Amino acid sequence: MTTARQPTGALVSRMHGWATHTISRRLLGAFLLVFLATYLATAVVVLSATRTSITKAELGTLEQLAHLELNNLNNRFDQLATNLHAWSKLDVMNDLASGDVDKRVARALENLKGDYSLRGDLYAFDSSGHLVASSDRQQGAAALPDVWKAHGQLGFIDKHVNPLGQGEVVVLSTPVTSAFSAGYSLGTLVLVYPWAAVQATLSGQTILLRQAENPVLLASLLQTADTAHLLSALTRPDADGWIEIDGTRYLANGAKNDDGLAAGWSIVTLKATASLDHTLDIVALKLAGLCALLSIPLTMAIRWLAQRLTAPLRELTQVVSAITATGDLSRRVTVQTDDEIGTLARAFNDMTARLDSASGERERLVRELESSAEELEAKVKERTRELTVTNAELTDTLEELKAAQSQLIHQEKMASLGQLVAGVAHELNNPIGFIYANFPHLEEYAHTLIALIDDMRGMRLSAEDQRRLEARLKEADLDFLRQDLLKIIRSGQSGATRVKDIISSLRSFSRLDEALEKPARLEDGLDDTLALLQHQFKNRIDVVRDYRLNQSVLCRPGQINQVIMNILYNAAQAIEGRGTITVSTRREGESAVVAIADTGSGIPPDIRKRIFDPFFTTKKVGDGTGLGLSISYGIIEKHGGRIDVESEVGHGTTFTLYIPLTPTATALATDDSTTD
Repeated sequence: MTTARQPTGALVSRMHGWATHTISRRLLGAFLLVFLATYLATAVVVLSATRTSITKAELGTLEQLAHLELNNLNNRFDQLATNLHAWSKLDVMNDLASGDVDKRVARALENLKGDYSLRGDLYAFDSSGHLVASSDRQQGAAALPDVWKAHGQLGFIDKHVNPLGQGEVVVLSTPVTSAFSAGYSLGTLVLVYPWAAVQATLSGQTILLRQAENPVLLASLLQTADTAHLLSALTRPDADGWIEIDGTRYLANGAKNDDGLAAGWSIVTLKATASLDHTLDIVALKLAGLCALLSIPLTMAIRWLAQRLTAPLRELTQVVSAITATGDLSRRVTVQTDDEIGTLARAFNDMTARLDSASGERERLVRELESSAEELEAKVKERTRELTVTNAELTDTLEELKAAQSQLIHQEKMASLGQLVAGVAHELNNPIGFIYANFPHLEEYAHTLIALIDDMRGMRLSAEDQRRLEARLKEADLDFLRQDLLKIIRSGQSGATRVKDIISSLRSFSRLDEALEKPARLEDGLDDTLALLQHQFKNRIDVVRDYRLNQSVLCRPGQINQVIMNILYNAAQAIEGRGTITVSTRREGESAVVAIADTGSGIPPDIRKRIFDPFFTTKKVGDGTGLGLSISYGIIEKHGGRIDVESEVGHGTTFTLYIPLTPTATALATDDSTTD
């Protein structure tokens, strides 16, 4: 042990001797130690903050993904339930009372399976529970299983083994009642949906759970077969959202389905640590590289500064040593600079001159040295104050540049998104136009064909031809085709109209030429924005319009639409449950006024004064950047207007935009420079 420590002790001793030999080396060592200690502490804080930020962002993404998966399942089951209920009302279902003698129900079920591309099969049972028809031609006689019996209007049977086939399925069942006698039960219509189709709608590392004796519905993407261990890991994650399954750590978050057909189902989405660790490794490597790059010029600068500072001191030491050794007061120090060291050199020269002339001058020289020291201290203090003020100004400027940079990036993203939406709307407009334009002709042709068939039935034909014609018409079920064909045409025409209106709103909202000053009606932008946000309002928020302006305003419509979109979206999020949003326009003097009022939760007074600050947001991580209202405030300000806010907690908020009808030349010039 002693032999091993000797080289280390000798090395430390040599390094200490090298560092303490001269002042320049001491300065170099001290500055490097301070730099390394500060940089390492900063790097640790940056890595910790980066890990926390990435983890929070990933948790928000996993929760959104789980909600999306649940919505896909709910939408699929709701669509199947809606179709099943509609199919049970078809006229052909009345044949269940006669046991489907002419096999119309069986053909209808087979056609429905093919037309709707069903993954499962349809079964029709009569009122006594006997299988009458099915879309599976190979299915023989069978009785209605007890688990499939409908209790009420519509039944949803959770995952189970198919009693009439193989594999696991979920089942939707609904009673079939007579169209001619209200309340008379004809039987039961059952849709058997294979579990593989449910599994196909899920993506990524997903675990599907339910509230039952076998809670794990789907965990095929993991290798574990221990259900109890899996549930224990999912119900007891770490404080930061991490769980360990099969020796692998995952970041987990999920969502629960509280209503709908699959109520009680939950989805947990997982993500392994590989991507997070890779990102942190990249950040650590960049910090290490930055440390190496900064240490080289810093070392050179410190060494150069130390040499410049100590060179005059070395010369002064040599002169003093020579005077002490020889007593020759005629020696002088060379004055090379005008800074404090140069002042000290001149004072030393004056001192030696006065010592040489008379000993009485020594006290005066001491007083001059004291005065010089006080002056030097005052200069140092003044320079320190100046550096402090300059540092504060640089910090404020840096924060302003960060905010401006974030706003510019957000504006570029919005411009790119608008260009993308405009391109998609343009590409969709032509094909939907063809579809919309063809429906009137299709309806006209259908009427013509039906009238032609009616005329053929009225023609004088031989008894045999007449009988054959009637048989063919009965086989084709002309009355049903006459009604259903027109319904299908009108339904398709209605859908095409809705799609055409949505595309029109998208094109109007995101036109690229809206970035230039032009006369525009603010009411058109409000209507387009409300149409795009309809999915946020549907069945929840009532919209009241009170338009009294009804004249054009010289502005940048694209930017004004962005402001309206931000305020309306925030208003929708502020309303929990049902509520009302009132949009009104009017003219006050030479300004157009747009007021957007909601009945949401309101804004507390202590937060209201900060809502326009960049990066300030009350939403959780991942739901907002804190730039929407800040950018909106900047847009209205550049138009020469202002935004007023009135809010009462628990009663709602009103945003009022004041936009000049004709912006001043100063406002337009400022806005042009910003855009460029």
